[in-house]
Amino acid sequence: MLTVGQALDLEVFAGARCIAGHTGLNRIIRWVHNVGVPDAANWLNGGELVLTTYINMPQGRDEQVEYLRAVIDKGVAALGLAVGRFVDAVPDYLCALADEKGFPLIAVPYQLLFVDIAQTINKAISQRDLRAALDIHQQLTRLVMRDVGLDQLAVTLATLIKQSVSIENERFEAYANHNLAPVDEARRYTQQQGRTDPRLVDALEKRGYLADIRRTMRPVMLPKMPDVGLEMERILAPIVVNGEIFGYVWIIADGSPLSELEQMAVESGSTIAALMLLRQEKTQREEAVERGDLVARLLTSKAAEREDWFADRALRYGLNLRVPYRVLVVDGLRPPLNRAVTRAARLSESFRWAALAGQAAEQLVLIVQDGEPVDVIAATLTQHMNGEFGLPRIAISGPGRGAPWAARALSEGQDALIISTRLNPADRIIFCETLGFLLTLYRAGSDSLYSSSFSEALRELRNEESADLFHTLEVYLDLGGSGVAAAEALHIHRSTLNYRLGRITELTGTDLGDPQQRVNLHTSLKLLRLFE
Repeated sequence: MLTVGQALDLEVFAGARCIAGHTGLNRIIRWVHNVGVPDAANWLNGGELVLTTYINMPQGRDEQVEYLRAVIDKGVAALGLAVGRFVDAVPDYLCALADEKGFPLIAVPYQLLFVDIAQTINKAISQRDLRAALDIHQQLTRLVMRDVGLDQLAVTLATLIKQSVSIENERFEAYANHNLAPVDEARRYTQQQGRTDPRLVDALEKRGYLADIRRTMRPVMLPKMPDVGLEMERILAPIVVNGEIFGYVWIIADGSPLSELEQMAVESGSTIAALMLLRQEKTQREEAVERGDLVARLLTSKAAEREDWFADRALRYGLNLRVPYRVLVVDGLRPPLNRAVTRAARLSESFRWAALAGQAAEQLVLIVQDGEPVDVIAATLTQHMNGEFGLPRIAISGPGRGAPWAARALSEGQDALIISTRLNPADRIIFCETLGFLLTLYRAGSDSLYSSSFSEALRELRNEESADLFHTLEVYLDLGGSGVAAAEALHIHRSTLNYRLGRITELTGTDLGDPQQRVNLHTSLKLLRLFE
């Protein structure tokens, strides 16, 4: 970048002098532009050093004042007016306005060629921007060598480019941010809530910006979107690690347009952030391997032989096996499971769960300290793995303590998944504790079905013509023999229920009013559902 004062020092400007608005000599020139129309402001973007001649300005005094005022309001860096041919000097009334506004007004001898001025200054700007970009990149690279974190990266990047910076993860939750100026609504939301406003994220998705980033893995320019709180321009750049987006770097235009230098800076910043996260990822991956190995060994029957050793190792990772914990068994994921295990470990780290992730056979296993919100954890795993990794179904064991409990809890969870698949395949999250005697029946095995005297009668109920009777009986027994509750659950009149129960009594030869017979019938029915 080049200031007006620095430009005036260049040899190409020999003889030119600032005759008004000296307080604005530190204004940044983004490029040089020649204008030859009396409505010049309509053709400018702001940030230019504008060069013109008196003949190309409006001819009346009031019109010339309005011309200069419009150029100033447009955010132009300075105005160079050729003198010595059509006019001997810049009019005093224009100088007065320039002084009032602190706007550099430059008298340029008509002998100086505008094309030489533009070429020289634009080249100087490019060279300075290149040197500045290299300096920014070098300073950011040193952060990696110093082994600092994302907080320091945000501060350094913001200081170098003099714009506010935010660094967020792939879910748009803030890793770090540094603010340098007044902010808009979207920025305030991020500072207060620790994440980007979901309305803005949704807008970025619907308007195609995130799709462009995922397709190109390159930064995008975001215009103002006042409807979702984005009242300033942004650059949004992906942080890419091993071809996967791990987060985003935002640069916020604090009241001025973003330059090419700032666009280069955000790319450098996102690259440095990727290096930091890659190093962090490598460390986490090594730890994940160690944790996964610990989980795999803990899930074997041999864990009882070295219970203290396992307890001490798990405690290093924040999991206390000496107090109750649960085991979550996740089925339905596509192999290989290493990426799913890594994702679960990252989620544990992000949400600060006291948990260890690993795998057993073709199932993801998460060992979680009891007291953690396991229902929320299961829902979060489903949300982040559904589709990308498969169609997860999760069984949550009951609580237990001690190293040997892990293997028993795994077996309990695996059995629960099988039971749920046969009885309630639509269920995605299963609490083993709710299965009750079904676990016992399943573990009793299919042979126990053939010892039941009700099996044949129940098969008759289950045939096509009597399907309603079989379903009616199951609902009635599941609800503890309550006629009122069963009629309500089946959405039928009580008299219809009584008729069906009468037919069931005839076909099965049981007295449904006898609690013992109901238990035996219920047991036989569930065995039939589990094994046939």
